[in-house]
Amino acid sequence: MKLDIIRANVILPDQIIKNSRVTVEDGVISGVDCQSLAPRGETIDARGAYLMPGMIDIHSDHIEQVAEPRPGCLMDIDFALREQEKQLINQGITTMFHSLTLFRLISPQGGDVRYGKATRDADCFRRLADGVIAAGRRRGLIRHRLHVRFEIGGTDGLPVLTELMDSGGVSLVSFMDHTPGQGQYRDVERFRQYAERNLSAEQFAERVEQRRAAPKLSREALVQAARDARGRGIPVSSHDDDCAEKIDFVRDGLGASVSEFPVETDVARYARSKGMATLGGAPNIMLGYSHSGNMSATDGVLDGCISCICSDYYPPSMLQAVFKLHTEFGLPLHETARLATLAPAEAVGIGARIGSVAAGKAADLLVVDASGPMARVTAAITNGVVSSTLNYV
Repeated sequence: MKLDIIRANVILPDQIIKNSRVTVEDGVISGVDCQSLAPRGETIDARGAYLMPGMIDIHSDHIEQVAEPRPGCLMDIDFALREQEKQLINQGITTMFHSLTLFRLISPQGGDVRYGKATRDADCFRRLADGVIAAGRRRGLIRHRLHVRFEIGGTDGLPVLTELMDSGGVSLVSFMDHTPGQGQYRDVERFRQYAERNLSAEQFAERVEQRRAAPKLSREALVQAARDARGRGIPVSSHDDDCAEKIDFVRDGLGASVSEFPVETDVARYARSKGMATLGGAPNIMLGYSHSGNMSATDGVLDGCISCICSDYYPPSMLQAVFKLHTEFGLPLHETARLATLAPAEAVGIGARIGSVAAGKAADLLVVDASGPMARVTAAITNGVVSSTLNYV
């Protein structure tokens, strides 16, 4: 099948070319013309709107909210994924790395300590992971990928991680430590406000002590797990890096290529100096601050120490953050679009296939109308197939 997108302002990684035509053949971009010539096949008339790559979200746990819309109300996983992708394609995300937390905290006295959502229980995690892998193997509205977030306090999770990696369904592994008093929760009171606000003071103190006293994977076990992932061609990332020493360990010891949500500007700068990609949250950009009291993602982008953005927990923020950085802070649009497209693709090793409007790449494309108060997707294409789910009133 041949498709021409005409009269488009095409966002390339280094510039925007106006009134241009992009041709798609058999799911692949076959040409980018610097003038909008007569169409030769099926046609989408952009009418002067932007044409940009589909966005690539390498960190989002939003599927947990879709699968468990209320506490304990667990929906069918395939149903949740199919419903979510209708939202994602409208929001401009054509590749989603569903970030699922592999976490089972063992108390010092033995036995499980329940933490957070039911979707993070061992059995539900596995059902979600298997559902994402299955979705990634079918033709859908978007590309589904599995990002396993391995909490290092989940000391019995390594066999599950290994089994999933052996299945060939894992696209990214990140290692996290959410123990209060360091990382994301350096401020313990922030931990209470975010994760444990319904506990009494005594219950909260007990929970903090449980978290701090619980066994963690040894450094040697972490290094081996990361080596196992890289040996299977799976990129590795770290989470909430809070000092240069941690960057040294995750980069040199784990071989991590991405630092997700570094908590301070100096740490993000150091990660960049070590050749790592750095990931900031689009919700942080939209809010104007970090809900954890850490680094402003906007400040990080303006500083140059944040190289990619993700939706984290709120996918609608991605496209709006791209345009907010351009309209409110004056950054060139091709640079802000790159934060959500080519930069994350390159960070996880898929930039040769997707992430930019270039001949030979898979045709994951968005037509975006930015003439109103909010940017909106008016046409979306994944792997050369035009979506029919876009609805605006």
